[in-house]
Amino acid sequence: MSLLSFQKALTDLIASPQLCLQMRNNPSALLSRYDLTPREQARLQAVVHQPGMSVSCTLYRVNRITPIYTMLPYTCFLLGAALVPLAEEFWEISYRSDLQFKREITIFGEFLLDKLKSDAIENPYLREIVTMELAINELNFLPREALLDAAVEDGVLHPLIRLVPFDHPPEALLTVLAGMQQPDMEDNRGNYLLMIDHREEEISFSTLPHKSGAVAV
Repeated sequence: MSLLSFQKALTDLIASPQLCLQMRNNPSALLSRYDLTPREQARLQAVVHQPGMSVSCTLYRVNRITPIYTMLPYTCFLLGAALVPLAEEFWEISYRSDLQFKREITIFGEFLLDKLKSDAIENPYLREIVTMELAINELNFLPREALLDAAVEDGVLHPLIRLVPFDHPPEALLTVLAGMQQPDMEDNRGNYLLMIDHREEEISFSTLPHKSGAVAV
């Protein structure tokens, strides 16, 4: 068990610069969490003072921010300067990562949606954009060829289609974001549905009237 505890302690430290600082300032409080021999404790205390530890922490954070920034681009743009503090808060509560893109963007998106529900984040456009980008990524990770001919009952969405509710006109909002401009559309609120369709090789988008009765994601 000692070796496993040592490995876990080391990976926890790499994933959290805050833990490294705690190890430097108050090692006994942190080391008590793990089943370690005196020699392993001494090794960890030496490791956190090595220059390479800072590099390891930086690489870990780069590996975790890359899928978020790459696959949730409009979400990141809307967050602006708040992105890094929110990502750091997210990493503190979700420090165990397999660094797989699909899982990382899903749990970060859910983290943001929870923040919006509790009013910890205030942005009138973020909910619809986060939901849209999560839906796009979900479709991109599906086995499209295997699902193309899936049998669909009446009133049920095809597995390669998602409907996302919007409070603002989707086409206008996405055009503004595509131009890397912060939207100013609060005077144009309403009920809209954005249909995201991946039955063709390229994903397509279209706006549906909310009265269509279709079930959104």
